[in-house]
Amino acid sequence: MTRGWLGRLGGGACWALLVAAVLGHAVLGLLAIAELATLGWPLMTWFDTAAVTVVLASALAGLTASTLVAVRAAAGWRAVRALIGTDRCPVPRMVQAEAAVLGCAASLDAVDGEEAFAVTYGLIRPRILISTGLARVLTRAEIGAVLAHEAEHIRCRDPLRLLAFRLLAAWGWYVPACRWLASRATLRRELAADRAATGAAGRGVLAGALLKLASMPAVPAVAAAGPDGDAPGSLEARVAQLEAGRMPRQRLAVRRLLASAGTLSILAPAFLCCAAMSQVLPGGLL
Repeated sequence: MTRGWLGRLGGGACWALLVAAVLGHAVLGLLAIAELATLGWPLMTWFDTAAVTVVLASALAGLTASTLVAVRAAAGWRAVRALIGTDRCPVPRMVQAEAAVLGCAASLDAVDGEEAFAVTYGLIRPRILISTGLARVLTRAEIGAVLAHEAEHIRCRDPLRLLAFRLLAAWGWYVPACRWLASRATLRRELAADRAATGAAGRGVLAGALLKLASMPAVPAVAAAGPDGDAPGSLEARVAQLEAGRMPRQRLAVRRLLASAGTLSILAPAFLCCAAMSQVLPGGLL
């Protein structure tokens, strides 16, 4: 219990620090534009020129990466809505009954299809999308476990939360620790949803449903609606949690930590130089 509390506190502190870093980086990017527009290029010394160029280039790279993530997410949502628009059908009775028990029947949509899947989609008002194939492949108890898993995603508004994580991590894509944080957040939410499903249906039932669904071919529209690039080893970690009864530990690889420290050691002097140079702008520090 203590370890879990400390892990959540540490994770929250890391994301708060990343939010502050992204906002600060964006402000410095605007300062770099103002400095180049006011003082011209090149600047007084080669170091000033290099520092402002690094700040501006990294800010533009972060903005571009975050925009690409947003565009891919929007394309995924459109694909799911197109799937619903063309293949919508009544929710199978067995699925409807299990959803009613869990209290998520009003948030359930169904599409006709042989492939078995269930996914949570939507940001402000997330919903659960299932295929009719789910009722043909899984037992009633397994369907209950899957719905409990997705209901936990709805309760925590995970689609919105994970999109925010992905946008922040994309801004700092050149710092390996940022990508690890996003991957860790995605996996932790999956593991939390699995724990909710285990409490509702039992560990063995969820394991059976997970292995059956993992063996099914992916549906492109559904895959596009999920988090960008599921965490490496996600299935293995989920199975390990089911076997051990507790969440597996996730450590940042030493090489990623060293690479992140090296990148930040290059960026930090450039950021400080750019902030110091803002004093020579009209009006001083913006």
